[in-house]
Amino acid sequence: MKKIIVVSILTLLSFNSFANDNAKRLTEQILKGDISIFRNEGNSNIRHAIPTVNALQLISEYNNNQYKYEKTYNNQNVNIKTSASGLKTDLSGEPFVVANGKNQFEYVLLELKNKDDAKEISEGNKLDLICVGTKDNLSFPILKNCVKSDDYFQKYFEVTMSKINKLEKDDKPSSPIETFYLALWKFDIQKPNTLDKYKTFSELMQNKSDFDEVTALVKANITEENRTTTMPTP
Repeated sequence: MKKIIVVSILTLLSFNSFANDNAKRLTEQILKGDISIFRNEGNSNIRHAIPTVNALQLISEYNNNQYKYEKTYNNQNVNIKTSASGLKTDLSGEPFVVANGKNQFEYVLLELKNKDDAKEISEGNKLDLICVGTKDNLSFPILKNCVKSDDYFQKYFEVTMSKINKLEKDDKPSSPIETFYLALWKFDIQKPNTLDKYKTFSELMQNKSDFDEVTALVKANITEENRTTTMPTP
């Protein structure tokens, strides 16, 4: 009898330890997919938090209505895709990137968060940066704390998954991705081994019955507080 009880306890411990492996695996795929969709200019959850812009667009918006521009972009993360027209230094010797508009008299000033990134930038280079807008502009738009998009999204992925790894199954989710993760975990507990057969999240979506059950679990935990993706500042 004691042997049976011990085996049962070990089985439960093993189940609790590995029940969310599938949830983590599929959540990683969801997160990577959303990042990929955003970076290919698709309609991802991130798109609602980080607008993609170029130098011409920012210059035009700034010149048309500086007040509206600063209301729109102050403390707002932006993904700027543009070309470097040159590098300069400020009065303290810190480097910044200039991105011209239609001519050399219209430009956006890009302040780098990691100053050493300037060593890798030359005139004419294509830039894909995540920056923060500011209301402290001069006669031209300024974006601050600019980092390479590759670095930003790698850190975002790592930090997000680190937070997810610390969640317990009964915790309250604070974001859409956490809501999906906890729903997948709960589904995996309710239907052990079912998620094993899905190598990708796309395969799960193609099984209407299982996907509908996961979706129902997601909807049951969506609130006003966690329905929007909030992106970290660079």
